[in-house]
Amino acid sequence: MANPVYGKQFIRFAETGLVEDATALEQFTLVKTAGATEPPTLALMNGPGEAFGVLQQDVPAVDPDKATTLARLGTVATSGLLLVAADNANLQAQSDALLVDGNGKSSSAGGAVTVAATTPIVRQQVVIGGVAMALVSFN
Repeated sequence: MANPVYGKQFIRFAETGLVEDATALEQFTLVKTAGATEPPTLALMNGPGEAFGVLQQDVPAVDPDKATTLARLGTVATSGLLLVAADNANLQAQSDALLVDGNGKSSSAGGAVTVAATTPIVRQQVVIGGVAMALVSFN
């Protein structure tokens, strides 16, 4: 019988989205879609509502002097056991429904979030390299 694994992310499904030039997004924050585009255009999830998923890398704003900022695609995990950046001052309890603050982070002071009309659940609080994270199950 397999034992549960704690503190590790497991991505079941992921999608790719576009990030607008002026937008900077941090890894492990919740994102939503901004308009009906294909592929979807990503925006920071800055309050309650329907999220698209969890961004898996930093996407800096475009700097015309740096070619490395021109890659405007973001990988978004939409299902699995996912790491979400957390507000260190307002950590959520295990088994809480995921709440998000104005920075796209898990926060007990935030608003309710759904993903694909389901409620993500906080499974564990972890600290990785001094950074607070929540391990959250997404259907």
